[in-house]
Amino acid sequence: MKTAATAVALIVVAVLSAAAAAAQAAKGGNPKAAAIANPVKPTPDSLRKGRQAYQKACRHCHGVSGVGDGPLAPKNPSPANLTDAKWDYGSTDGEIFSIISNGIGGNSEMKGHRSEMTATDMWNIVNYLRSIGPAPPK
Repeated sequence: MKTAATAVALIVVAVLSAAAAAAQAAKGGNPKAAAIANPVKPTPDSLRKGRQAYQKACRHCHGVSGVGDGPLAPKNPSPANLTDAKWDYGSTDGEIFSIISNGIGGNSEMKGHRSEMTATDMWNIVNYLRSIGPAPPK
């Protein structure tokens, strides 16, 4: 058990380091973040926890169902529809994690959440988004 926890902790540190290197997201994706594998399996427990974390941190802008119609959603630009196949800043698990962690940057309303939740919470959100949106790219 401790070995698995230690391995996950090391992966999380590596992911956070790589994600921090990309302070501002680039349209088209982030090759460094894209290379990061999701260390959290999409188990029913992960999906449940991801949904809970999403409802707490993301639904206000992205909406309950992830289509970008939350009550606090800015109008221009409006939040991403997380259920469609078009992801402007990359669609791999690592890129999605990086966006959740660091935000978009610039004058975007999408701010990073790394100071508000754990890396595991963010990976659970990635898993939850996969359950409501498109499959990861191959």
